[in-house]
Order: sequence, then C-alpha cells, then structure tokens
Amino acid sequence: MDNLKLMLMEIFNQIIETTLNSFDFGFCASVNILTYIVIKAIDEINGKKKVHTWIKRLVLLSSILVVGIVYYATDTDLKLLMNSAILAPVFWSWIAKPIVDKFKIGYRKEDKVVEDSEEPEL
Repeated sequence: MDNLKLMLMEIFNQIIETTLNSFDFGFCASVNILTYIVIKAIDEINGKKKVHTWIKRLVLLSSILVVGIVYYATDTDLKLLMNSAILAPVFWSWIAKPIVDKFKIGYRKEDKVVEDSEEPEL
C-alpha cells in the first residue's frame, strides 16, 4: 500500500512539475497587465461609451504579440511562449477577472452608461 502511495505521489509531482515547466507565468502576467492598462486607457478616452469586445480582443492579441516579441528576443523557447499565450486569456477569465470584479477595480463602465451600439428607438 505504501508503494502505491509513493507511486501516486511521484506521478502527481511529475504532473505538477511538467505543468509549471510548460508555461511562463511572468509572460501571462505581463500580457494581462499590459492588456488591462491599454483597455483602461481606451475606456478613459472613450468617455461614456463602452469598449467593444472586438477592441478588447485586438488589444489582447497585440499585447501577446508585443510581449512575445520581447520574450523571443531574449531567447525564450517558442513552445513555452505559445503555451503561455494560450494560457494568458484563460488565466484572466478564470482567475484574475473574478478577483478584479470582487474588488471593483475593473476597467468597465457602470451599467447605467449608454452603449453606443444601441439602436435608437423609432
């Protein structure tokens, strides 16, 4: 029974180690912070209008590209960067965004703000 426990612990440790070695969490954090800052700036410039989803996605892709180029220039493994680029939006959606929403420090305008995409009623 102890051998089985040791084998399971070793397998679990290998899974954790492989996961940690497959991603660059600094890259993910850099992408998310840069994306947040740029979207926040766009939101401030927009005034009462909300930032459209496609603009947010474009900012995310641009942030991934910019940070990725910097990391790649420092001889970071391309596979690691690709994995981290996929993880960055997932990390934001599942971990960072709920925390930001809980502390009410998000970049979103209040619900009372009129969206510019709304069609006027006739």
